[in-house]
Amino acid sequence: GNKMASNIITVSPLAAPAKPIITKTPDVVQICQGDSIKLSTQIQTGALFYYWVFNGGNSAIANSPQIYVKKNGFYKVSVSDGVCSTLSDSVRIDYKSVTEVKIDSLPPFCNVNATPVNLIASPTGGKFTGKGITDATKGTFTPSVAGLGKHSISYSVSAGGGSCGDITETRIFTVATPPANITTNTGRTQFCLGDIATLSAPASMKKYEWFLNGNSVGSNSKLDVAAGGNFKVKVTDGEPCSNTSSEVKIEFFSPSNVKIEPIASGCGLEFPAVVLKASPSGGAFMIDGAFATTFDYKKLGFGKHTIIYTINGVLPCLQGSDTQVVEIQDFPKPNLGPDIFLGKGSSITLKGLIDPSMTYSWLPIEDLDDPTYPNPLASPSQTMEYILTVKTTLGCVGKDSVNIIVYQPVYIPTAFSPNEDKMNDHWELAGMDAYPNAEVQIFNRWGNMVFYSKGMYKLAPFEGNDKNNLLPEGMYVYKINPFPDRPDFQYKGTFMLFR
Repeated sequence: GNKMASNIITVSPLAAPAKPIITKTPDVVQICQGDSIKLSTQIQTGALFYYWVFNGGNSAIANSPQIYVKKNGFYKVSVSDGVCSTLSDSVRIDYKSVTEVKIDSLPPFCNVNATPVNLIASPTGGKFTGKGITDATKGTFTPSVAGLGKHSISYSVSAGGGSCGDITETRIFTVATPPANITTNTGRTQFCLGDIATLSAPASMKKYEWFLNGNSVGSNSKLDVAAGGNFKVKVTDGEPCSNTSSEVKIEFFSPSNVKIEPIASGCGLEFPAVVLKASPSGGAFMIDGAFATTFDYKKLGFGKHTIIYTINGVLPCLQGSDTQVVEIQDFPKPNLGPDIFLGKGSSITLKGLIDPSMTYSWLPIEDLDDPTYPNPLASPSQTMEYILTVKTTLGCVGKDSVNIIVYQPVYIPTAFSPNEDKMNDHWELAGMDAYPNAEVQIFNRWGNMVFYSKGMYKLAPFEGNDKNNLLPEGMYVYKINPFPDRPDFQYKGTFMLFR
């Protein structure tokens, strides 16, 4: 018969790793919240894997024979050789305290001078610590005290005694003012016409916005310009916080642009000092050969003053000079002198000349041979006040006036003979009719007054008597004041008395 053969397979079961045992260090069931505890299992022979599981989860939290844990819950460890595995019993870890400490988050402070804020934390009754905390109880965070940067702020609450002490939560608060400044490719703000100026803002910002004279002109970290103006840049970082730079004036020049800002010529010294300015900036001023920064009218005084501005820049277009002459004139001060007494029918030359370069005008123009001449001939027929106006080349004005008092001449005889021959028996003053208040005084040779009359001479003239006593022959002195209130005008002289 036929013989049948068969293959026999012997199956030997694999040995699973020994059941792992979890050891706690320290060997406690409860830990303080925030503390950690070491869980470990024995290392078995062979190439084995150690997987830890928390609260029955499906994914391993570590591949190691030991771990450090902080969370309360149930922990197991699985030991595997890649084919077979063995799971430990679970180990429970509890907190001694169930207090949960929390600090609410805040957005970053985008300005170091931002308003202080009271931080909110729970549970209440704890203490805040950290740089920038100005009230530990209220949790007042003051950015100006903290300064720029990231600041660690902690909030601690008592765990209620025991070994756990305080429970602390820590959070990071940021005070961020992104740097906003403008630099140029040359380090200068002045360029020659035809050059390109590259303006740069700080790197690594999230957003850029450039402004020229207040108008938005670009959104990159760099800006190329070929014309001048006032530039600013606004930068925004990743916090996000924004900051705007100071204004930077970019100028483009050619040699013909070297120019002094005009200083006004003027009349008198009562002007405020003016700060000297010119473009392009960076040069030096000289006034009358001396270095200066201001034009001081009072210190410089009257006359013509030469201002020279010179710039010697590193660029060819920033080299050159400009000159300006500023004149300070005094107000004319004509002096026509005191009142003038002028006999009727006479003429007199008025003396108003100060400087031939000035212009002259007289008012009124009546009885003047030339009212535009400084020294006109005046022939008034009656008393007149003349006003002289003098102007300099800058239009500085000065005035003065003079009264010309036109009077009727008095004809005074040099002798008379009161001898009752009916000829020259009294001292006759022709023309006295024009002066009804005239004052007449006569003195002998010893200075004694022998006759006085005021307003009565026509009715009672001098007849050679002193209180009805005949005066001797001889020379006598007279004073006649046609205008008693104007003693500066009088007739003086002598006459002879004959008998």
